[in-house]
Amino acid sequence: MSYKILFYFVLAIIVVGSLVFGPRIVKGIQLKQDKKETYAIQNIGTNKCIRPQNANFHNDIDVILYDLNNWECLTWQFIDMGENTFLLKNLYTEKTFQPKSGSVEGSSMWQKPVGGSQDQYWEFLVQSDGIYLIRLKGTMLYLTASSKEQNAKILLKPLDGSDRQLWKLVKQSPIV
Repeated sequence: MSYKILFYFVLAIIVVGSLVFGPRIVKGIQLKQDKKETYAIQNIGTNKCIRPQNANFHNDIDVILYDLNNWECLTWQFIDMGENTFLLKNLYTEKTFQPKSGSVEGSSMWQKPVGGSQDQYWEFLVQSDGIYLIRLKGTMLYLTASSKEQNAKILLKPLDGSDRQLWKLVKQSPIV
């Protein structure tokens, strides 16, 4: 087969693929950009953000801290449940997170389908302009960065006054 024929064959595949999948890709991007209240949740003490580990979309994946990027896997849609309480839905996985061991001190976070558990409701308590404590609804336990390391776990801990329990919201409009 000559290179010229191979070139035209590959070009035809690209054109057909663009015609078939192009509109779907554009629609998906527009739907995500049209969502309101989408933010990265960045820890003050570590400058790292909440995301599913390795951007994995399966259930029971650890939810960890990762460097800030304008990526879907770092972006959370805030679903208002009233009284400063939100259900958080990841734009990439379309799932949320909750404590592995329930409302128990030291429990780490993992990814779960949205709905079906009170352990998915988070209270955002304003501390100063744009800074929050994030408390598991109905408890006195707060999201806490375990360390400054990449992929560090996020734990539920009682209030300790450290910046590892302080969070800010970074407006996101990711395409990927």
